[in-house]
Amino acid sequence: MRNYPNAAQGLYKVFLSQILMIIGVLTAFILIGGIVALVGQVLYLVGLYQAKQDDEGYAGAFSLAIISLIVSFLGGFFGDSLMGNLFSLISSILGFVILYLVCSTTALLVGSLGFDALARQGYIVWMINLVCTIVSVICGILQLVPVLNLLTIPVLLVTAIASLVGGVMFILFVYRASKALA
Repeated sequence: MRNYPNAAQGLYKVFLSQILMIIGVLTAFILIGGIVALVGQVLYLVGLYQAKQDDEGYAGAFSLAIISLIVSFLGGFFGDSLMGNLFSLISSILGFVILYLVCSTTALLVGSLGFDALARQGYIVWMINLVCTIVSVICGILQLVPVLNLLTIPVLLVTAIASLVGGVMFILFVYRASKALA
């Protein structure tokens, strides 16, 4: 039975990076929060870089993660303007594509090892995030239209909850997959 040690170790780093980024966001009001989130982002990139040694799907995710960082950085210069919102939209779409590549590549690898239920979980994770991304993008566009922007608030609230569930499922999927691929 074939193992994927680099993917396993890389995915474990991705798992740890997600935990660090959550801690960073929750402690953003103090200086350490930003540093923890930055360390989490670096660990995420290191994990994808390591995982790409076992499968090219992770290489695409790694490249897009670099591009997403650049887009987010550039978007910061525009603030809450039309250009800033456009950069934010592009960053959101890139984030989904990265998640899709990680989930689908990982699902293929764990599926090849006979972990079919875990592979299905990866599919469910990216499908939840696809729906949330599409709804968020549509709501983001509708928010530019007076009156319709008010209608997006409850939809975005439900989408935020679904995204949170999808995020937890992603973290659990990556953790379980890192163990299955070892």
